[in-house]
Amino acid sequence: MSLKRTSATVGSAATNSIPVATFLLALLLRMESVKLRSRSGLAKLAGVTLCLAGVLIIAFYAGPSIRPLARNPVFAHKPHSVSTGSEWIKGTFLLIVACATLSLWIVLQVPLLKEYPNKLMATALQCLFGALQSFVVAVAFERDFTKWKLGLDIGLLAVIYSAFLGTGALMYLQAWCAEMRGPVFVAMWSPLALVFTIFCSSFFLGEIVRLGSILGGILLIGGLYSLLWGKIKEMDIKITSAVPGEIQVQADESPRHQKIEEEELTSQV
Repeated sequence: MSLKRTSATVGSAATNSIPVATFLLALLLRMESVKLRSRSGLAKLAGVTLCLAGVLIIAFYAGPSIRPLARNPVFAHKPHSVSTGSEWIKGTFLLIVACATLSLWIVLQVPLLKEYPNKLMATALQCLFGALQSFVVAVAFERDFTKWKLGLDIGLLAVIYSAFLGTGALMYLQAWCAEMRGPVFVAMWSPLALVFTIFCSSFFLGEIVRLGSILGGILLIGGLYSLLWGKIKEMDIKITSAVPGEIQVQADESPRHQKIEEEELTSQV
């Protein structure tokens, strides 16, 4: 519903708000912390501010259009007229709601993997319940079953790609990364999607890209990497503060181990 009111580029740019929403949810659940007196805490706060500014620019500023990269797009596609009125704002709002729900899903993967350490099992359960929910929604909103048929066209390719890569492989890789580095780190790599989407939508679909979407996307990416820098800085501080303690423990235990070895050697003699 949001893509019909905006464009693929705006949809990809709006997904860059996922790390901010993920960070805020993790902060509410006490999975993350912010120290405003430190540089890492200020970087996180600046990242949130830049992301909010990027979302506002996308919603309220369209700007001049940029010509498509290909005059004859690879796939037949008739670009829809872009509205800067209430429909555009409504589409952006729907994208933010979708990103917020996706952020909640990323956060909930951490306790889920504690109950189900097998990532393949967790992925299978998510796909199963997602398929059931999608089926119920599809039956409720589309009663004409003739539109459910798939032909040998780009629609079939999109379904296959979404099933194997966009859902199966994506869920498994995200679960693996969330278990290794946490939910915020997973969402930090979403800015790359904006670059690929701008190129693909302009080259393959002949879509008109708006300057406001690009500027908002740049602010979103800047905010995300500011948040990432603050996260990495906190990890470095934790590692630096933990190393002296480990060295001290090893130094305290080493004479004890030497004494035990001497006693064992004496008893053997």
